[in-house]
Amino acid sequence: MKHAKQTRAPWILLVCLAAIALCIVAAVTLLQPNTNPKNIEIPGTRGNIPATIQLPAKSARGEELPLVVLCHGFTGNRQGDGHFAPLAEDLAAHGIATVRLDFASCGDSTEPYANYTLANMAADVDSVIGYMQATYGTGKTALVGHSMGGRLASLYPQLGQYPVTALALWSPANGTGLQGLEFLSIDNFAAVEELAARADAEGSVAAWGVELSAAYIDGMRDSDPNAALQESGLPVLLTYSGNERILSDTTQTETKAAVESLPDGQVVLDPFVNGDHNYTSEDPATNTQLDADLRQVTVYFLTSHLQ
Repeated sequence: MKHAKQTRAPWILLVCLAAIALCIVAAVTLLQPNTNPKNIEIPGTRGNIPATIQLPAKSARGEELPLVVLCHGFTGNRQGDGHFAPLAEDLAAHGIATVRLDFASCGDSTEPYANYTLANMAADVDSVIGYMQATYGTGKTALVGHSMGGRLASLYPQLGQYPVTALALWSPANGTGLQGLEFLSIDNFAAVEELAARADAEGSVAAWGVELSAAYIDGMRDSDPNAALQESGLPVLLTYSGNERILSDTTQTETKAAVESLPDGQVVLDPFVNGDHNYTSEDPATNTQLDADLRQVTVYFLTSHLQ
């Protein structure tokens, strides 16, 4: 027995040393810097889509690279009110690729606002997912959507062509039908209905400094994002801020109930009580904390379902 222990000991030592070496290599790999964000144009169904991609360090990638598509809100852009770039950096550090895009007539898009419709937004998400799969071999995919981007993310399992694994919704404009346009005139919904009627009659209507097409209005009228969430049954993260001033209490209550009814639905509110619709604040310290909390909650949720 003593002889057996003596011959086994060197092997045990070698195994231990090998394990330590592997741990060191893994630690070094995780500490390698991410690739820099890259601005590109992705071929779409109506022309090129302005987008920014960010990948994790090459050595940190596995055979199947998870992907998150970041979808901005109404009249916004792929900066996501300053949240998307740091979120992309955080996700890259966890081995997850991101692509953020400008929807029609937003950001660097040269398309007319008449092309801003839910159907076209879904088609653009299709295009960027297809591009990322073909170019980088991405696999499991999740969507992050803010405001109108959150409505799109909720509807994407119905409208899009690619399967998604999870959805993170930041203050989604998820009112049923035209109620989703309540932000245009939060204190007077009759004015929203009047805008919709004018768009139907004239083909478009001016609101918030842009020209909304009848096709966009029709897409809103015919959609029920909370019903779509329940039908998809996907894991969903939902956040709302404490100083929400453009989405009604009814919309928030109905959306919370829809998400809470899901097997893997999570509603997180407490960290954002001092934030506005865009998760920002006039107080610099509060503003910084809101961004950090939003990213932390979102990264934890996404890594839980993509890895």
